[in-house]
Amino acid sequence: MDTVSVRPLRPYEKKKLLRMKRQLANAVNARHARIILLSRGGCSNRAIATRVDCSPQWVRTVLHRFNADGIHGVAWYSFFQTRDTPRAFSADVRQQIAEVALSSPIALIGMQQWSLPKLRAYLIEQNIVPTISVEWLRQLLHRCKIRLRRTKTWKESTDPDFWRKYRALRRLYHQRPCNGRRLSVDEFGPLNLQPRHGHCFACPGKLRVQRLRATYNRKLGVRHFLAFYDLETDRLYGQFTARKTWVQFLGFLKWVRARYPAWQKLHMVLDDYGPHLKWEVRTWALAHNIRFYFTPTNASWLNRIECHFTALRKFALQPSDHRSHQEQQEAIDSYLTWRNRRRLLARVSWKEYKRQRKQAA
Repeated sequence: MDTVSVRPLRPYEKKKLLRMKRQLANAVNARHARIILLSRGGCSNRAIATRVDCSPQWVRTVLHRFNADGIHGVAWYSFFQTRDTPRAFSADVRQQIAEVALSSPIALIGMQQWSLPKLRAYLIEQNIVPTISVEWLRQLLHRCKIRLRRTKTWKESTDPDFWRKYRALRRLYHQRPCNGRRLSVDEFGPLNLQPRHGHCFACPGKLRVQRLRATYNRKLGVRHFLAFYDLETDRLYGQFTARKTWVQFLGFLKWVRARYPAWQKLHMVLDDYGPHLKWEVRTWALAHNIRFYFTPTNASWLNRIECHFTALRKFALQPSDHRSHQEQQEAIDSYLTWRNRRRLLARVSWKEYKRQRKQAA
């Protein structure tokens, strides 16, 4: 009776069996896992049968199945297996389902993307499975590590001088030039007066998700935030303008130049936007100890200020519903003041905030 014993366990099998042993909603899996672990621990088959409340013959059957097929031979799920019947979805069927889910929906159903009900209907129409529930299909795809993902955009640079500009920027980022200052320059905007969605904490009851108004007419114009990022001090600064022509950009450069000593050369990374290439701008920059490093076309990701604009948009503008440009600029300035380590995070203490709320109520 005790001649049947479990084979040595692989590390991943032991972890899986320990998880199965703790399954409260699946008593069959928990019992089978206990049988295998007890057998591996040296218990006799008769002792195992007594401890898990089954017959010694069933203990030997479970051990034989595990030795032959591994965990898949002893796992039982009510979704796809019933008593005394073979599995409804074998390994081959599961593989076909995964292949269909990863195939092009345009070629198979003439639509741009799959949904679980449409994938289920297609599998049944093609006789890949006789029937399957949407929930079990979701769990099957999850076990195959197939999940819905948002598509991403990537634009290849068509600049013929891409590698020359790329290597120049790499050298600049790798080592600071002698008697120089590295700056990343770009425009953030246009900044419209419109509700911007974001994220907020909420709970059932009074603290509900914020509601933002809908806007159709925006007649108060836009603003542009001309910004530069100092790589040496990790600070972000900028100016607000109503337009962003070469005249405003030249005024912005004069403002930046005045912030640093005249003997210190400014190495500026910026894109090839029209106002940046203006002859008046480049002539003035050359005469005032400023050197431009232009990013390749369609390669703005090489400008390090871009990632800081993402945080600026998230923490200063999302969610928000500013009614004036002055209010919007104050929100951006408040974030930049904290980001540049010129104030603490807290603007109002918690006790003072609660006191103000009580007085307002």
